[in-house]
Amino acid sequence: MNRKKVILMVGLVIFICVVLFLGFTIRKMVILNGLAKKVETYAKSDNYYEKIVNESASTKTVTEYYCKGNNAVLFLNTTVKSTGQTRVLMNYYKGEKANSYFNVGEQKVAILDSQGIGRSMIVALDYDDDLWLLFQMAATMSIRTEEWNDKECYVVTYGRGSNETVNYHEKETGLLIKAKEGTQTDENGNTSDCMVEYTYEFGNVQDSVFVEPDLAEYKIEE
Repeated sequence: MNRKKVILMVGLVIFICVVLFLGFTIRKMVILNGLAKKVETYAKSDNYYEKIVNESASTKTVTEYYCKGNNAVLFLNTTVKSTGQTRVLMNYYKGEKANSYFNVGEQKVAILDSQGIGRSMIVALDYDDDLWLLFQMAATMSIRTEEWNDKECYVVTYGRGSNETVNYHEKETGLLIKAKEGTQTDENGNTSDCMVEYTYEFGNVQDSVFVEPDLAEYKIEE
């Protein structure tokens, strides 16, 4: 085989690889863009409940977030597995201000009129309509289809090793419903995945959830 034919064959192989790469990447761009558009509607909701269960080798954290209009409240309950100790944080938001209540063992502390947070806790795929950024995202991640908890999902994976993140986005809504966020090693050297599960309800939040604890039970810190 002469040199000219070898160069032509190598060029053809490279061309096919480039075409396949672009084809797969464009397909992933379409999927990511579709998920982003679907979840955008939910991220703008002003009446919803979200529960996040985050479990690692050493702790389990349950976060509950309620939002209705200009009011929001976040309950964060963390349990240390080795001791069973529980830490509770309650943040009550009204506009740009927040009252925070901490329960750690017998201690109860309140911090009043601190800075608030954004209106949405819902994880969205955000590329600011930048096609080049979307292309880079698509080129560096893998996407497959899988069913989880009776829901059809796109499973988006990026990163490697202990930094690997795997996100399960429900196909119908685009909402993130499960994630593996790297790994963690406990004090005994045991390594496990850091797993997160998300559940949502929309349009059912009642005003009663925004009633704050009795301030007389708390020590107020400036």
